[in-house]
Amino acid sequence: MKPHARMLAAATALLCATCRGAADRLQVSGTIEIRQVQLAPLTSGRLLRLLRDEGDSVHRGDTVAVLQQPGLDALISQRRAQADAAALRVAEIAAAQADSARAANDLARAQRLQQQNIISQQQYDALNAAAQAAVARLAARRAASSEWAAASAAVAAALATRDELTIVSPVDGVVLSRYANPGEALTIGTPILSLGLVHHPWIRAYVGDRYIGRVKVGQAATVRVDAYPGRAFPGRIVEIASQAEFTPRVALTERERADLVFGIKVEPSDGDAGGRLKAGMPVTLEVPLLP
Repeated sequence: MKPHARMLAAATALLCATCRGAADRLQVSGTIEIRQVQLAPLTSGRLLRLLRDEGDSVHRGDTVAVLQQPGLDALISQRRAQADAAALRVAEIAAAQADSARAANDLARAQRLQQQNIISQQQYDALNAAAQAAVARLAARRAASSEWAAASAAVAAALATRDELTIVSPVDGVVLSRYANPGEALTIGTPILSLGLVHHPWIRAYVGDRYIGRVKVGQAATVRVDAYPGRAFPGRIVEIASQAEFTPRVALTERERADLVFGIKVEPSDGDAGGRLKAGMPVTLEVPLLP
């Protein structure tokens, strides 16, 4: 037997040895795990302040880091000024409409008078030019409406960028690792901190092939930890792997089929478990078997 095959068989045997089942109950060994969340900026910048360090507790909404972009405040001021100027031009649309309407009425009257030879061709041409100028001014003011919308959107985009320079925690947790220091230039998506969701632990365990048909998702389970003798934490199975692990490449014999194991995930349902169950703790799961 090749060394890799011997190691695989030994690991499988060790896992299956942890499965001890009675007629209606199964005991398996497992390990406490916690989920992790990496906090990263959605915009580039220089890390100005890091407000949390490894081991610190963090609550949802807490500020954990602040970045800066040189010149961003000046850019926001410039775009606000452009938006204000466009807003003033938009406010002049009503006046331009009134001027255009008055010039159009004057031209209509002048056309009747010119046909009656009451006014000269020169006077008529002057009124016609004035009407055309009023129409052009109205079109320019109406274009300012689109400029105002674009300038307002530019201001909103700059403000959103400024907001993204402040990194807040989306969840309660504990800082596990820090990946950056103040003064470093960070690009979009560069992790700053890693948070562990210690209040929502879960257990990884393995069930042998002969018992996997007698457990199901949603089934109750009991969690026992050596650190708390005599105390049991209630839980439930939330996931069962769809593929066996530690499997020989070709499982043909009855002995090889007995070595198949399936991973399961169990979540404690006791709210107090999050403060007591730590990552890496070995536990024993007791699962009642289905008929």
